[in-house]
Order: sequence, then structure tokens, then C-alpha cells
Amino acid sequence: MYKAIAISAVAAAMGFTALFVGAADATGYFKRQMPVATVEIPVEQVAGDCVMQSRWVSDAGRMVEVERPVCY
Repeated sequence: MYKAIAISAVAAAMGFTALFVGAADATGYFKRQMPVATVEIPVEQVAGDCVMQSRWVSDAGRMVEVERPVCY
């Protein structure tokens, strides 16, 4: 009786571990983040007031922040 309970407890723990590891892998938790390339614009080539506009885009299933200068 106790042997069956112990085996069931170990099997349940292994199942929950597999579930959480699978969910973490599916969301990209274990994947290394790629560095975001930024582009510098020389100040001499830009006229007027400029601000950095950023937005989030989906890139291969992960969200990446993209920044670009906007001048008025």
C-alpha cells in the first residue's frame, strides 16, 4: 500500500515537473535573448526637435523593442 502511494507521488512530481518545464520552453524562457541592434544618427544631419519613438514588435514569437528617431 505504502509502496503504491510512494510511486504515485513520485510519478505526480515528475509529471508536474515536465508540465512546468514544457510551459517554460514553449514561452521561450530557456532561449537566449538576441541583442537589439541600435542605429546612431549623427546630430549634424538632423534638423528640428527629435525624439526617440519606441514600439514593441513580434519577432519569431518573442517581443522586441524597436526604437527610431522622429524629427519634427
